[in-house]
Amino acid sequence: MQSYLQVIITRFVVSFVFFLGALSGNFAQELHEEADIAFNRRGYFEASSDYVAAYAKVKSDLMLKAYCAFQAGECFRLMHDSRGATEWYDKALGLRYAKTNPRIYLLYGDALRDQEDYYTAMEWYEKFGENGDRSLADARIEAADIAAIAMEEPPSRFIVEPMIIVNSPSYDFAPVYASKKSNVLVFASSRLGSTGSGEDPITGERFMDLFTTTQDKKGDWKTPEPLSNLCSDDNEGSASFDKRFKTIYFTRCVDQDGSNLACDIYYAPVVGNNFGAPQPLFIVNREEDDSTQIGHPALSLDDNYMVFASDLPGGFGGKDLWFAAFNDDNDTWGLPQNLGSSINTAGDEMFPSFRANGALYFSSNGHGGLGGFDLCYADEREGVMAFSDVEILPYPLNSANDELGIIFKGQTNTGIFSSNRNGGKGQDDLYEFRLPPMEFCYRAYVYDYDTGMPVSGASITLESSDGKISSETSNEDGSLELCDGEIEEGVSYDVDVKNEGFIGTGDRFSSIGLTESTTFAREYFLKEIVLEKEYDMPLVLYPTASAELLINDEVNSADSLDFLLDLLVRNENLVIQLEAHTDSRGSGPSNKKLSQKRAETCVNFLLDKGISGDRLVPFGHGEEMLIVNDAQIAKLPESEREAAHQVNRRTVFRIIRFDYVPTEE
Repeated sequence: MQSYLQVIITRFVVSFVFFLGALSGNFAQELHEEADIAFNRRGYFEASSDYVAAYAKVKSDLMLKAYCAFQAGECFRLMHDSRGATEWYDKALGLRYAKTNPRIYLLYGDALRDQEDYYTAMEWYEKFGENGDRSLADARIEAADIAAIAMEEPPSRFIVEPMIIVNSPSYDFAPVYASKKSNVLVFASSRLGSTGSGEDPITGERFMDLFTTTQDKKGDWKTPEPLSNLCSDDNEGSASFDKRFKTIYFTRCVDQDGSNLACDIYYAPVVGNNFGAPQPLFIVNREEDDSTQIGHPALSLDDNYMVFASDLPGGFGGKDLWFAAFNDDNDTWGLPQNLGSSINTAGDEMFPSFRANGALYFSSNGHGGLGGFDLCYADEREGVMAFSDVEILPYPLNSANDELGIIFKGQTNTGIFSSNRNGGKGQDDLYEFRLPPMEFCYRAYVYDYDTGMPVSGASITLESSDGKISSETSNEDGSLELCDGEIEEGVSYDVDVKNEGFIGTGDRFSSIGLTESTTFAREYFLKEIVLEKEYDMPLVLYPTASAELLINDEVNSADSLDFLLDLLVRNENLVIQLEAHTDSRGSGPSNKKLSQKRAETCVNFLLDKGISGDRLVPFGHGEEMLIVNDAQIAKLPESEREAAHQVNRRTVFRIIRFDYVPTEE
């Protein structure tokens, strides 16, 4: 039996444990409430620590524990840490948080997608479809499937390389060119050397500042330096310049004791190699609205409009792209106008920029793509700040992670963007990209049609769509190869292949619209010129007892005669006799007359196309030269007899001269 003292001690221990549990529960409650406050003011880094601590303290309240795990996952998601997000979503799922909020299936799938685990992500999207929004789930599944294929078979030729000298282990993002030559770069960074020494409650990093770097004559970028006279103890980021690079516009987010006050656009004049005092450009009245976020300015090519990101009321989702017009009369910016549903989505659209062709580029997590924020663009069209449908840039410009802001060097396909993709140096890094020129080759092989032997010394002439003409000769193997820039991008070529004593031939090829390097391999078979020889040509058909060309949905005899037209255009020295034959049905005189009319129909077709009548002789043979006679046809099954008659109803040509000299007009 226990002694009285032992009973008292046991009761004391049990009571003390309950007392500690109550303290622990109260402490957990306070922690999660503080985390909620930090989360609601976007202090995700601070909130994540409190949610994690609260999760560890909660013992019996499993719903609260699951909530803390989910909220921790949300913090990591909003800090663009997909691995941290999946870790905490996983804990919440283990505590059956999906029964409370099935959206966790969607968010878990997004986090897996952002780690390039597309196929597993699709499984979680399917679970969300079964318990949530079916149409949204299907859209995610389709996008993930497309992204998986794109990663396995890259659809573009872009080459992407990290800017190793420029990047740091911290956040480096939102690049903008700061000179007409595009050899000066300004970007936002939380690296050491920032003016603001405090800790950003959103990221846990130092406050952002604007940094600059210059490219030397060799194309190398120098070590970045802060724009110290422009930056403050608060957050600065995402800048833009006017077209003359005389004014800088940038984002500043003021922080007072972790309160995360609203962001605004500031501007400052460029004074030599420095800047004048920055001034706020109040898009909204801060006396009436101290919470709306406004930033990421981008000026149109003519400086008449400014596009920016904001969560102003009346938008389509989180952050939308808006624009304001500049008023020359009073040097002010007008009221904000939303860019509309073709640009904005229920997600976030941010980091706008304009390309030299007027197209609007931006980052979005609402237009689909490979995952996270993707780089998108919309071409300029007629109207005030009017744009075409949004297109998503291909891999490797986009990845499964976040791409935040892209700029192009003039009209070229080179530039810089920022991304937190795998393999980087820090949180977000800057990447240079370029589109190398495509390589095109033309390989010709010339053979004798009858013997199959190579024809050496054949003349091969290429005339390009931009008027250039080059004449080459086939080698002893009958071949010719043109590479190393001799075949240009975006050009079509007409090819003529000729050799003494042969009927010339040729064709056409084009690099217009191609997106990959291509080799155009062609074989040309030259027929020897033999006078009075019957040459076959594509089938020319006529209605029964008619001399009109047969043209319907199944047959176009005009296309067959285009073969002869091409031959005569390429071989200006030929004079031909165009011969028509009939089958044996009908009377001999009527067939003779019909075949003559058919031959004349073909000649008239060629005359209408510009072939000289001196080169064309129509001749109708009627039924005089049957290939399959009546006795042979009679032995055939009835189902095959009409085809045998068709063999006899043929149109052919003979070369009767090859010394014709065209007259000059």
